[in-house]
Amino acid sequence: MTNGNHNLTLITEQNHDLKLSLAYATPNNFTGTPVYTNPVCYLHCEATLRLERAIELLKPLKLRLKVWDAYRPLAAQQLLFNHMSDPNYVSHPKTGSRPHCRGVAIDLTLIDQYENELEMGTAFDDFRLLAHHGNDQVSEQAQKNRLMLAGIMSISGFESIPSEWWHYQLPNVSHYPVIEEGEVSSNIMK
Repeated sequence: MTNGNHNLTLITEQNHDLKLSLAYATPNNFTGTPVYTNPVCYLHCEATLRLERAIELLKPLKLRLKVWDAYRPLAAQQLLFNHMSDPNYVSHPKTGSRPHCRGVAIDLTLIDQYENELEMGTAFDDFRLLAHHGNDQVSEQAQKNRLMLAGIMSISGFESIPSEWWHYQLPNVSHYPVIEEGEVSSNIMK
């Protein structure tokens, strides 16, 4: 189901064979409080097609994706930036690239057939060097799992950022408009 002029697709467990665990809809995030009151997940339709490719590539491996975040309203971006103002980890809400606010970024990990997360060396939203791609201070298994996730996402048409092993986005982020929450049919923060 697409949403409005910005071609956002509603991502659901039933329609996309993945696990949703929207971190910002719970207090289990770096702010310590829920940022979203309505736990819905949207992604730009181009990113959705690439996500579906990644899902298919993981099936023979008996692995799935667990999604923590995708489209993020600008007000949520501001709230997160107020808690973590390092632009290496949270894009500036006015001057940064804001890929989540454009619906073209997704935060995720790999899970096995029993919905156990594969070891990645850090938790989601860990703002240390350990969370960076290529960090050799995490276990060998975590390095392998990160590489597998990066490979699947890259083959599917996403790119990564150096500081977060869980973050993937479409190339050319600035080609997509920032989407205000009022332009989305299901409010996420209200």
